Formats: sequence, C-alpha cells, structure tokens
Amino acid sequence: MSKTASRVEGYWIEQIGLMRELPAAVTANEPESIHDLRAAGRRLKATIRVYRPLLRPQLAEALLAELDWYNSELGRARDAEVIHEHMAELFADRADAKPLLDELAGEQESLRQEAITILGGDRAAALVDLAGVMVAQPWRRSKARKGKGPTREQIMRRVGWAEQRVGKAWQEVDAHPEGRWAGLHLLRRRAKAARYAYESVAAARSGAAATARYYAELADLLGMVQDAVIVERVLAGRPGELTEYALDEQRRRSQAAEKRVADARKSATASTADSGRLATAPAQPPV
Repeated sequence: MSKTASRVEGYWIEQIGLMRELPAAVTANEPESIHDLRAAGRRLKATIRVYRPLLRPQLAEALLAELDWYNSELGRARDAEVIHEHMAELFADRADAKPLLDELAGEQESLRQEAITILGGDRAAALVDLAGVMVAQPWRRSKARKGKGPTREQIMRRVGWAEQRVGKAWQEVDAHPEGRWAGLHLLRRRAKAARYAYESVAAARSGAAATARYYAELADLLGMVQDAVIVERVLAGRPGELTEYALDEQRRRSQAAEKRVADARKSATASTADSGRLATAPAQPPV
C-alpha cells in the first residue's frame, strides 16, 4: 500500500475515534462537542465520497447512506446551537431581545436532548461499527496491485477531482437554478470537501496542509455570507425595529465577507499550484 493511502486510512481512524468518544461530551454539554462530533461525521462522509471509486462499493454506499442520516440529525442540533450563539452576539446590547434569545435557547436544548437520544441508540452504534469494518479493509481488490491498495497517483487524482469541483461551483454560482444563495451554499460544500481531501493526505503530501487551510478559510467566509439567510429565516414573522436592526447588521457583515471570498479562492488556487500537486487530470464526472 502506498504511504498516501495509508495516511488516508489514518485520517479515517481519527474521525471514527472521535465518533466513539464525543457522544459522552455531548451528554455532558461540553462546549463545541456537537460541532466536533458533526465535523468528524462530515469529514468521514466527504472523504469517502472523494475516494469512492477506489473503495469497496457496497460497503462505501452503505456507510454513506448512514452518514447522511447521522450528519442530518446532528446538523439540526448544531444549527440550533449556531443560531442561538449568533443571535446572542448580534443582540449583546439589546435588552429587548431577551424573549427571543430565551426562545432560541429552549429550542437549542430540546434538540441537544434529541441528539443525545440518537447517539445512545443502536443505529448510531451500528454506524460506528460499520465505519470500523470499512477502514479495516477499505480498498477495492485490484489484480494489477495484488491487493496493495491504490497508488499515490490514484489518491491524488481523486483529491484533484474534489478541488476541480470547487472551481466548477465557483464558475456557476450565479447560474444555479435555485439562485445565487444556493450557488454559494454549493460552493461552500465543495470547498469543505476539498479541505477534507487535502487534510486526509497532509501527513504524506508536502503543501497539502497549507492548501487545506486555504479551503477552510474560503468555507468560513462563505459561512459568514450565508449567515444572512439564517438570520432572515429565524426572524421571519417577527416584524419590528429589532428585526430591522438584525437584518441590516447581518447584511453588512455578509457583504464584507463576500468581498473577501474572491481573494480567498485565488489564494487557495495559488497555494495548490505552489504545492506541485499531482492532481492534474481532467475533471471526472460525479460518481
């Protein structure tokens, strides 16, 4: 097995370890525990999708389906957490916002309790066990490789595929059939996938860690842009001066972040070029 493929396996083992350990932290209501657990699930899911053509197909598909469920359930709790934190910061000096913040805090706690129930259930336990089975022997059998797993070039070609999808999403932001906001959301998801792909090979590939950080910055900026959508959704049906204040402030922040997105994308592209990546093959179709 190539060193790069071995490092990808190590990356998966790290995420699975967090998925085993962090539910106790969620139950104890430790800060960032839901965020960290959800991030582990998303890293695992995103990188399985990136490397899917190289993996045992039935096992990969089964795991992706369960990770879709797992991440969706945790996402509801994490979104409520983010909304409350965001609103608390936005209304830090507004005493008249207390009823709204109390309502959001109640929703956050309710969804955290739901997440605790799900994490303690049989389905979540079976998912983690299935992930362990996959990482023990993840790769497709190859007569040419005599069971040695994919080469470094094969791994890096898939990393390049993930990166090229960022470029495609970037070019099509304004042409998305559901509008610009949906295009930006897709771009953020693709940037995260590229980040995780580069993270997974960082221990074996010079320059990969730096490129992962650039894509993390891009995704973070896009998250700030999309906060405006979250604020509008939460405040829908709550007319008044408080709502106008929140929307005006959020739009200002969103516009400032969007101006920085283009520079972050250029920096990521330049960083990748400097790293001398192997991923230079034409973009492959989604699989």
